[in-house]
Amino acid sequence: MIWVPHLFLFLQTLLLIVFMGFSFFNYLYGIASFGNPSIRRVKPSQRTVAVVIVSFNEKYVLEDTLRSCEALSYPNKIIILADDSTDPLVIENTRTLARNRNCKKIGNKKFFQETISESGDSKQEPIEIWESPGFVFFHRPSNLGFKAGSLEKLMPYLEEREIELMYLLDADWHPQTDALERTMEVLEAEKDIAFVQTKRLAFPKGMNVFQKYVALNEEGCYYVDFEGRQVLGHPTLFSGCCTLFRLDAIREVGRFTPGHLTEDLDLTDRFWLAGWRGIYLGKVTNYGEVPFSYDHFRRQQERWAAGSARALKDYFWPILTSNKLGWFEKLSAIRQNAYFTSTLFTGFAVLLGMVIVLWLTFFWNSYPVEYYLFTMEKFRIPYLAAVYFCIFSNFVEPLLTIFVKKRRYMEFFHLPMSVWYAWGNLHSYILGTLKGLWGVQLDWFRTPKYIRGMVSRLSPVPIGIRLLNLVTLMMFLSFYFMQGWKFGWIDEFALLWLPAFLLASLK
Repeated sequence: MIWVPHLFLFLQTLLLIVFMGFSFFNYLYGIASFGNPSIRRVKPSQRTVAVVIVSFNEKYVLEDTLRSCEALSYPNKIIILADDSTDPLVIENTRTLARNRNCKKIGNKKFFQETISESGDSKQEPIEIWESPGFVFFHRPSNLGFKAGSLEKLMPYLEEREIELMYLLDADWHPQTDALERTMEVLEAEKDIAFVQTKRLAFPKGMNVFQKYVALNEEGCYYVDFEGRQVLGHPTLFSGCCTLFRLDAIREVGRFTPGHLTEDLDLTDRFWLAGWRGIYLGKVTNYGEVPFSYDHFRRQQERWAAGSARALKDYFWPILTSNKLGWFEKLSAIRQNAYFTSTLFTGFAVLLGMVIVLWLTFFWNSYPVEYYLFTMEKFRIPYLAAVYFCIFSNFVEPLLTIFVKKRRYMEFFHLPMSVWYAWGNLHSYILGTLKGLWGVQLDWFRTPKYIRGMVSRLSPVPIGIRLLNLVTLMMFLSFYFMQGWKFGWIDEFALLWLPAFLLASLK
């Protein structure tokens, strides 16, 4: 049975190497974010920019978003509402928005949407288009292919109008007034720049407490991770919206992939492989919503995990063998695609730890156990240093965001809840990742938008998920009790896992 401790030691070492790889980039970009990125700029041209707002059954936020887009200071712009709504009331409301902007419905003989009839046959329906000099309402009769499907259908319309640049927004995001000028002067400075990604922050006022927890994690990406990548010149990610695009670059890499759950990462990977670059411009800020409830957050994160896992499966080998990226850039790109896949390793590490403790308990005083404990004691200090190195890397982004970037020190008191809600989402991350790796077809989840400050009833987490989290909580309690009762070990990681799954089982 001497192979058992060797197997455990090998698996622990392998997991530690994987986690240290992820942690290295967390620290690297955290340190690099203190630098000032070198970004070339030129005087922007006066080319027409399409400000494209993608929406689906949005009842509350569109009017405010349209007003923020109309307030953009760049004069040569056209606002396009690319809408996939299926709710008749929402459709009529968006038509009213178009009429209020002097739009007229045009006779459309060129642009169609493929749909499935009740009999199961494929048919084509015309896309409804309303136009005025500064505004277009572009309505598909179904949301087939989700957001990427909408953008894929919009591309020929933009080409017909000879529009070369697109500033993409989701339905709830408000850009700063000079966003188009600031992003154009960067995009047009170099011919190999496909897109300019800008900073996305949660609305500073009107958030509920849960949104403050979520925002702390999400904003850290833009204040720290993206900033560090730009300083070092590592591959930059298009993160879904608030981005200026060169449309000929999108066409060159095959346009959008309808039905992809993370169409942003999919498109970004193809940009990287084709030799196009992205620039992150942290000086331009957009404000929008983050999930209102834990269930919305959980479903959003599961979708991101599934889409990222699909991108990892599709592009791991092409990135690894690409001649467009250096080795360090390849590792950075793979790390981005594997961002949520790391939760699989986390889940496996937890199970491995429980199995090892059970093995130690039942085979106490045997030679294999003594050999394992002797080996672990021999390397105890460097091993623990590596473990804590990995664990603390999870706090680099939020701590730098709170104390250095934003300097809103009271947000530090939100950090424990922010961490517990994220770690309590482990099952959803793992499930989404497995679905993405196995190619399981998933529906697209749109995070609900509400009238700010007037959310009447938030969606609760389904009973099945809460029971799963409750069982997991009981397993952790038993595990930590066994450690303390049998070996006298006080496991500080209980402070992470127990509150996380207590919250996840109650919400």
